[in-house]
Amino acid sequence: MLTARDIYERVCAHLLSQRAVSEDDNGSCRLRSPNGHKCAIGSLVNDEVYHPDIEGTGISYYRHAQDGNLLRALYASEVNAYDPSIVELLCELEQVHDDASVDQWPRLLTALGKRHAFI
Repeated sequence: MLTARDIYERVCAHLLSQRAVSEDDNGSCRLRSPNGHKCAIGSLVNDEVYHPDIEGTGISYYRHAQDGNLLRALYASEVNAYDPSIVELLCELEQVHDDASVDQWPRLLTALGKRHAFI
């Protein structure tokens, strides 16, 4: 399983190189967009386990849910989203992608990394 630091580093590298929000034609955030972008969480889901039925429910829903398609896809991708501390980190990373402008991502991701003592 990936460590929290591994998850943070992988998502940061992905978002900072992609420099674009993953959204559908209506402007809703998506794990994987029609143009090939991936959100923070979508970047962690391996291609061989991705399926469109995991779309539509943000990771924050899983703070209280015990199981679901997205959790199973993440687990199969070496992300233990059954661990509450990992879910909290994923929620923070999702929030950066979903709620901040792309030009704010470097500063917000750095602050998140410092809060978690990753950097």
